[in-house]
Amino acid sequence: MAVHGTSRASRQRRRARRRVLGAALVVLGVLLWGGAAIMRVTFGGFTPEPMIYLAITVGGAAVIGGILLVSTTF
Repeated sequence: MAVHGTSRASRQRRRARRRVLGAALVVLGVLLWGGAAIMRVTFGGFTPEPMIYLAITVGGAAVIGGILLVSTTF
């Protein structure tokens, strides 16, 4: 057991949590993109444009953040 710093097991658990969080962010981003596309197609003129653009922007940010979290934990 390590006296100074963190143990190997706690680092592995932290990496696993970051990977799961990253994957969840990617899935959330893709769902937001899909939801924006579905809203655009089904509701047409009833959905306000800023709401669609917000969903696209937040979805993109979630995908990029998720990719960064997953890629930096290897």
